[in-house]
Amino acid sequence: MVNFEAIIIGQKYSRPALAKLWGYRSFNAISRGVFTPQGMNILIFFVTKEKQETLTQYEDHIDSDILFWEGEKGHGTDKRIIDRKDQIHIFYRDKHHKDFTYEGKAVLRSYNLFSERPSKFTFELIDKKINGSDMVEEIKAQYGIPETEREAIVKSRVGQGIYRNRAIELWETCSVTGFTDINILIASHIKPWKLSDNNERINPYNSLLLVPTLDKLFDNGYIGFEHTGKIMLSNRVTQKDWNRIGVTTKLHLRKLPAETKSFLDYHNEYIYDLTPN
Repeated sequence: MVNFEAIIIGQKYSRPALAKLWGYRSFNAISRGVFTPQGMNILIFFVTKEKQETLTQYEDHIDSDILFWEGEKGHGTDKRIIDRKDQIHIFYRDKHHKDFTYEGKAVLRSYNLFSERPSKFTFELIDKKINGSDMVEEIKAQYGIPETEREAIVKSRVGQGIYRNRAIELWETCSVTGFTDINILIASHIKPWKLSDNNERINPYNSLLLVPTLDKLFDNGYIGFEHTGKIMLSNRVTQKDWNRIGVTTKLHLRKLPAETKSFLDYHNEYIYDLTPN
């Protein structure tokens, strides 16, 4: 019977050690990347960032407290993951042939299902969740960065300071609607603040200047933008609700700097959510 009473978050484990702990004769029983213990409604992930060259090079990695994970090419696990989206345990290692670190339980936050390529999933590591204020304190304590730059990075977390000024200079008005009252507009990171490095956190090209409704929708993955600037609408929202708030496929970015496209790619890949209701 698989249980986690003796499994400690942050501790390293080999597959043979886990197999012995769980009563399996061989670690082959838990050799797959996604393992479902018989008779249990849970999934156990064994995730390797840097894989052997002979294996399929899925793009799997942890950034902050988020696991970005690609499904199998044959899509055999897609439905199982969606059905058990809150019964998931994560073991993770940076390189093959190393022991796995138990990262604790995870919750499925978003997914994009594809037919011609592996589906994309993002999970929040709820036992490793990093508080934004903790990250701010780490930045404040960093040495080798001038105090003024540290202050700019911290303020950028809430769209203030140098970051906001640079976003206003770049976009001038709402990036989509052209709304002009700067006091209302929100400087929003395209690649989320906590997943950005310090340079990206104050980079104006990693910004959109949006009215509050569009900012909330974008931040939560309900809308995205193509390289043409055309808006994309998640099917998590009904057409009636889109109509109620006046958001249509006719909306688009007023301009699209070349340097912004890579940040939009990140948002479309990992934040924008096609998950159906």
